[in-house]
Amino acid sequence: MKTLNILSRLGLALLLFFASSLAQDASKTSSNTTAGSVFLAPTRNFAFALNVPSDSTTDLYFSMMMPTGTAWAAVGFGSDHMAGALMLVMYPSKSQKNVTLSPRIATGHTEPVYAPEIRVEALAGTGLDNDTYIFNGRCSNCRSWSTGRIDIASKSQNMLYATGEPTNYLNTDALDGPLKIHYNYGTFTMDMVHATGPAGVPTIDRGENSALVGTVQGLDEEGRKDMKAMAHAIIMVLVFVGLFPFGSFVLRLGGWVRWHAVNQGFALILAIIGSSLGFTISKTYNRSKKFNTAHQIIGLLIFIFLFAQFALGFLHHRKFKQTKETTKFAPIHKWMGRLLLILGGINGFLGFRLAQSNEYNYILAGLVISVTFTIVMILVAKKYIQKRWNKRKDQNGYDMEPWRRPDAQAGYGVSASASANTQPQAPLGQNASIPGMSTYAPYQAHGTRKTELGPQQNVREYV
Repeated sequence: MKTLNILSRLGLALLLFFASSLAQDASKTSSNTTAGSVFLAPTRNFAFALNVPSDSTTDLYFSMMMPTGTAWAAVGFGSDHMAGALMLVMYPSKSQKNVTLSPRIATGHTEPVYAPEIRVEALAGTGLDNDTYIFNGRCSNCRSWSTGRIDIASKSQNMLYATGEPTNYLNTDALDGPLKIHYNYGTFTMDMVHATGPAGVPTIDRGENSALVGTVQGLDEEGRKDMKAMAHAIIMVLVFVGLFPFGSFVLRLGGWVRWHAVNQGFALILAIIGSSLGFTISKTYNRSKKFNTAHQIIGLLIFIFLFAQFALGFLHHRKFKQTKETTKFAPIHKWMGRLLLILGGINGFLGFRLAQSNEYNYILAGLVISVTFTIVMILVAKKYIQKRWNKRKDQNGYDMEPWRRPDAQAGYGVSASASANTQPQAPLGQNASIPGMSTYAPYQAHGTRKTELGPQQNVREYV
């Protein structure tokens, strides 16, 4: 009996021991589950999750996702506005099979600048998974930076996000890849306490019914475009492919000097507006802030010489009105105008390339070819018709009125030679001793009357 009692006590002790071990294992498994706060953009084209390791004072683990077809996606730490925020920007690699992540610091409503001092390490799971780009990473110094910090004790830390256009224009391994303005953007707050726990890459639920975890949506703006850049492109294409060629065309077609002057003056005003927009845009993007690209340099030269071209045209016209002769300014004005048109067209192609909008170069090429072909064909047709008309006039001569023709008396039985040698007879009823009317100055005989063609015509002004 005593032995049985001892055995039962040992069995109970073993049972309690195993139960305690299972409880500890369960507790340990639960505590090792990676903590994280998760944000999903309303358009579902961007997802971000953050983990704050409880055993580190510097590291942050994160996961970012975006679908293929989105140019880029970014999250901003520490602020609900761009100035001073630390931005993690992801975009497809050159091969489009992996992801490039660029840490940047924003200084305002301009393209963020690459920050090489921010150290980010790519972890397992980074790459292209079906139609989704994923970057899993660890940042060793993202809790504070030169212009800001995040508060890991905050339950409502301000954050922001942005995504690029739904195109694949940006495929590069460069960490300072050129960005276009965000297409969608907004703000959210994140519960950093909820994100704190064992270190590890947080999980993002990719299901259709996935929801925000430890985050609250703030501002949400969709479909934004760089309207200044669009206006700059439209105005400058209109000026150099439309108005300036048309002003030259009307001068060649009909010699309409006044129309030429008004058209070119209006085009110059638009060129000033378009150039001013271009100067403003240059301050927005990293690739143009130093004003050292081919598009900007050629554009500045064109802008300066447009004023010289206008001055030459004015001086030529004023001198021509005084002398009725061509001036030394005319050939300079003509050839400078042609050169500016060519440079303006070339600079348009360079501009779309600088703006990362190469697809518009096909439209520009079509416009240039169409306008040039139309103008050339009309001027060639005009020259052909004018040549035929002049040739016909040379062959037929001037068609005099029937009563003024030299052979007008032939129909009355008098030859032309006889008529020429016959002295003019006095009209019937007129006394021969009285001088004829032809002796008076206001009167001229029919045979000696001069044809009045009006004042002398001056040559038209062509430049």
